[in-house]
Parts: sequence; structure tokens; C-alpha cells
Amino acid sequence: MQQCPYCHSPHVQLLRRSQQTQPKTKFTFSSCSPMSLASVGMQISKRLGINPMVGGFIGLTVGGVFLLYIQQQENLITLHYQCEQCQEYFDIQQAE
Repeated sequence: MQQCPYCHSPHVQLLRRSQQTQPKTKFTFSSCSPMSLASVGMQISKRLGINPMVGGFIGLTVGGVFLLYIQQQENLITLHYQCEQCQEYFDIQQAE
């Protein structure tokens, strides 16, 4: 049960519910694409004397996982209320 943050009355009315998506992470790295990390992996593996295809595959895999991580989104639900006692409006955000 919600209560008014202004007068602390439990008599509140839900007016509407809205939903929006936003990225979970606040950063993006355009230079860390899977292909650029694959080429970095190939160069490192050449210096270490390992087959460059192995380094490229590892770099590609790490880049793909990293790309999936930074592109995750979460749904935010905003509940819009009005207090029946003091007539103030307030919003409550929560992740779905």
C-alpha cells in the first residue's frame, strides 16, 4: 500500500501507469566492437606465438559478450498517484 510522501496519508489513487525502456549501463564503447577486439586478439596471439585464428576467435567472443552486456535494457514502470487528502501528485518508479 502506497502512502503520500507529502502528508503520509494512505488514501492515494493510482491515476495511470506508464512504461519505458532504458539501457542498464550508462556507457557505450564504439571502439570495442567484436571485430576490433578480434583483430586485437589476433595481434596479441601473434606476439605470443599462438595461432592468430585462436586469438581472433577469443577476441570475437569477448567482444560479442561485451556488446550484449552494454546493449541490455530494463523496463521502468512509473506509477502516477494523487493523494485524496492533500491533492498532491507524485510518481513512483520501479524496475519490472
